[in-house]
Amino acid sequence: MLTLRHWRKGLLGFAVVGALVAVLYTERAALPLPVRAGIAALTALVTAGAAALSLTVSTRQRVKRQIRQSRRESYIQATEINGFGIHVTVGKDRARLPFENLLQVWETRKAFYLFLSEQQAWILPKNQMEDPTSECEQIRTLLRTVVEKKRLRLKK
Repeated sequence: MLTLRHWRKGLLGFAVVGALVAVLYTERAALPLPVRAGIAALTALVTAGAAALSLTVSTRQRVKRQIRQSRRESYIQATEINGFGIHVTVGKDRARLPFENLLQVWETRKAFYLFLSEQQAWILPKNQMEDPTSECEQIRTLLRTVVEKKRLRLKK
């Protein structure tokens, strides 16, 4: 998610280049302007889509490689979120992060992602919560209170 967001302008650049290539190749063809514009738009979408797919695949491979290298493919993570910040315990390792140090907080259909940096996030899977509906609402309420709005991407 962060990689695609980081490459947003680059993907737009790929789309523009794809459209320009289509315009240049269809310039000599005796095609009506709306058809040429449609081909350029389609080429822009395909080019940006191919670049986004390439980024997604390469990022997933890099993450899988990092997981294998860290030898932490499976572990138990205890997370406590309170007014003072986020406290995470994994085995004997403990970490604490004040809310102001969070880079971003994203909520998806399946989890909350608490980004510590561009490359590191704590994941709170909703299906592992005892009462997902009420706990998710409590997390949203607390995060809206203590984290800047521009760093939040929460469900309604």
